[in-house]
Amino acid sequence: MNEEGYREILGLQIGNSESESSWSEFFGWLKDRGLRGVDLIISDQHGGLVQAIEKHFQGATWQRCQTHFIRNILDAAPKYMQDALLEEIRGILHAPNKQTARLLLEQVLAKWEEKAPKAMQ
Repeated sequence: MNEEGYREILGLQIGNSESESSWSEFFGWLKDRGLRGVDLIISDQHGGLVQAIEKHFQGATWQRCQTHFIRNILDAAPKYMQDALLEEIRGILHAPNKQTARLLLEQVLAKWEEKAPKAMQ
């Protein structure tokens, strides 16, 4: 996000894979172009990407993308359960505070771990 609170595309590059070396090359290119002061990075949890973030942006906070997180959970759940599970996951993510979110998480895990064990890992 820029100083006015808007998201901007900082760069676009085609890579051969999502390996750490491909992401490192991309992040190096962004830094060569002047990228500085990165405080927060939100991304999916691909191993190569996370490794490159740790290498290039020490001190920045990393957060897993909620959209990718939800997709990963739903992909691991049977199709007929996905709508109900999605509603409960959104309840956790929109909880008013950490304590409520943890309580809702415990309830969701207890309810779904036998029905959709892979999704609850």
